[in-house]
This record gives sequence, structure tokens and C-alpha cells, in this order.
Amino acid sequence: MIGIDIDKPERFDDDQLLNRIAFEEEIQHINKARCASLRSQRIASLFSVKEAVMKALGLGKDSGVSFKDIKMLHDESGKPFVVLYGRAKKQMEEKFKDKNIEISLSHTPEIVVAVAVIN
Repeated sequence: MIGIDIDKPERFDDDQLLNRIAFEEEIQHINKARCASLRSQRIASLFSVKEAVMKALGLGKDSGVSFKDIKMLHDESGKPFVVLYGRAKKQMEEKFKDKNIEISLSHTPEIVVAVAVIN
């Protein structure tokens, strides 16, 4: 399964939204941004990764999944990966047992794109 999400970073400079969708570790990563533009790109990237993962899992807005059912972290090299909780974890275990989620994202000041692949 594949999920993709595209958005504009300019929509994502809102601390209320960030607190609603993000774990503390994600907020810490976002707040390390060197400038406001990069901070908005990181927030949009986080949102888009979570949306792409939900789509790959086949979980729509009425599925009961929450943005806080998906956490994006980074390994030592900076590569992003996700950890699932709640409804997202349950869906992964039930539908995609013994599979992994790979994510990729890219961003500029104008656009963010995130892809999630379950393989």
C-alpha cells in the first residue's frame, strides 16, 4: 500500500495545530529549525507524513485514527521513520502483519510532499 500527501508550508505556522498533532519529541525537532520558513516546512512535513501513513494504512477521517497515533522520529543519520500507536498500530498489526512502513519526504519553502509505503 502507498500513501502520499502534498501541502503548502505557509499553512503550517500554528502552535495550536502543532500541539494537537505532535508529540514532544517531534516538537523539539521542529523547534531546532534555523528560521521561520524551515520551521513551517517541518510542521507541514510532519502533518504530511502522518496523512500519508494514514492513507497507506487505509484509515480515513472517520476511522478513529488520531495524528498522535503516528510519531515521526529520525535515526542517527537523519532518516525519518514512524512509530505507531493506538488505532494505527492496530490496523498495521491486523492488515499488514510482518510488514514495515517506509517514509520519504521532501520540502521547499513552497511545497511539502510525503510518501509512505507499506512493504
